[in-house]
Amino acid sequence: MSFALSGSAAAPRFARVVLPARFLVGALGAVVLARLVLLVWELRLHAGPRPPAPPGDADEGYHRVPTGLEEQYHYLGLLTILTLVVCAAGFVYWLQAMRDNADILAPEAQRHSRPWLWFSWIVPGISFWFPRDVVVDIWRAAAPRGGNPAERRTPWWINAWWLLLLAAAAMLLITENLRDDGQPEADLVYDAFRGVLATDVLLVAAAVLAIVLVLRMTRDQEARTGA
Repeated sequence: MSFALSGSAAAPRFARVVLPARFLVGALGAVVLARLVLLVWELRLHAGPRPPAPPGDADEGYHRVPTGLEEQYHYLGLLTILTLVVCAAGFVYWLQAMRDNADILAPEAQRHSRPWLWFSWIVPGISFWFPRDVVVDIWRAAAPRGGNPAERRTPWWINAWWLLLLAAAAMLLITENLRDDGQPEADLVYDAFRGVLATDVLLVAAAVLAIVLVLRMTRDQEARTGA
């Protein structure tokens, strides 16, 4: 934590969060767009006939060659993964800047130490609720003044975002377990179309709510740190 001297008093120097927020909103928008395009290709695959399987045993390496539409679906899938990776990096970067300011505004409201800002997302079990705690505590630090920050009621949009994110992650794991590494990725669309569609819808909804979350939390914190 750094401080700038103003006269005889030490004034806290707040981290700038607007630029990280803008980057993250753009990354989240890219996730939404990429998933919607992928969804269109899934609908096209589902509407068409499934190519016949080649003769022979798949366990012995007899796999069919993907069609042109399936190849396009494969590369669109790689694009969506790239947007998710960029979005995850942008989210942690934004969250770090927000936590810097939260530690100044209301350090008593932060339940978890700073390393959990990163590790909470990857530690099994803990990742089901620690990331939400981190976001909630940062929001509480910049929420409307008055009363104990740790007792401020969590807004619906944080809870809804977290539930949608957990549901999307669960659907991703389920569909990935159904995938056959030896076959074209599009086979999953034929075999489990509803699950694939549900995954896309949940991810898009979670990303849209994440945009709302980022904009509102950034606005609230800017209002407090600029006061």
